[in-house]
Amino acid sequence: MDNLNNVLEKLEKAINTTTGADLIRENLSGYIDKLAYKRTPIRDRLMRRPGSGASAVWNVLTAIGTGNSAFAEGGTPTENDATYDQRSAIYKELGKTKTITDKQIAAGANFIDQEAEQTDVAMHEVLQDEEVYIISGNATTAPTQFNGLDTYITTNINDDNNDALGFRTDLLDEAVQDLIETYGIIPTAIYCSPGMKRAINQHLNGNQRVNIDNTNNPTMGIDVNFYQSMMGKLPIIATTAISNDSTTYAGYVVGDIYVVTETSIGQPVLYMEDLYPMSKIPLARTGAGIKFMITESTVLVCRSEEMMVKISNVRIS
Repeated sequence: MDNLNNVLEKLEKAINTTTGADLIRENLSGYIDKLAYKRTPIRDRLMRRPGSGASAVWNVLTAIGTGNSAFAEGGTPTENDATYDQRSAIYKELGKTKTITDKQIAAGANFIDQEAEQTDVAMHEVLQDEEVYIISGNATTAPTQFNGLDTYITTNINDDNNDALGFRTDLLDEAVQDLIETYGIIPTAIYCSPGMKRAINQHLNGNQRVNIDNTNNPTMGIDVNFYQSMMGKLPIIATTAISNDSTTYAGYVVGDIYVVTETSIGQPVLYMEDLYPMSKIPLARTGAGIKFMITESTVLVCRSEEMMVKISNVRIS
């Protein structure tokens, strides 16, 4: 009974204190799954794993012994040591603060409606920022960000250098072939901008294809959602988080394409690791307003950037 009284006393103090807050973190993970109009297709694809400590840490196998497996009858096979490289990424905090004023509370149907609306807005903002950081985050130039694909990928960058031919499937064929022949892995997806997606569609002369359905409404054009590689079908994921470049090459717009390996042999390669998931916590009242914040601590893990290819400066227009 004494323990229960202590708990009730602390709860009453938290409720009645206007200079502090009841710091109970409300996990929003389930709610995010139902949030409409996220427009974060890459974030939605990537696996999420729980994290621990100050940073995500993983080992990458960089070399194995090959070429000397044969041994004489009655002998002992050769022993080789594999080489590993330890890599890490510090968890970063993302979040937004929102305030609901007393006037909003009075004008609205009730406080819960106003709070829910601002919660949605804050979550949208954080989700969209996370999508952008997955591509262009740079912890060196912006220490509060986590590194994205632009920072991670250093080994396989194929610069198309504003080639007048623009997009062609050979760019993807070459990237897939390099990953298969060099690393023995098959990529799982292609990321690009909506502008590049339009260029891909036009590459197939979609404006010359007309489909008339049973309502006699003609449909012109074609939407290419998959690329058939020599090793299987890869989805093409268009996201506004990938920006096109209209300044490097005067008079032209170029963009980047990412051929990525999200999983390999059942193991995650590219994923998000959360120290704590997106959650909501109330803050102290400030004047005639009630504050709360939506926060998460997360990082993009790219276990092997060698399994990714960035095709840069492909002409779009």
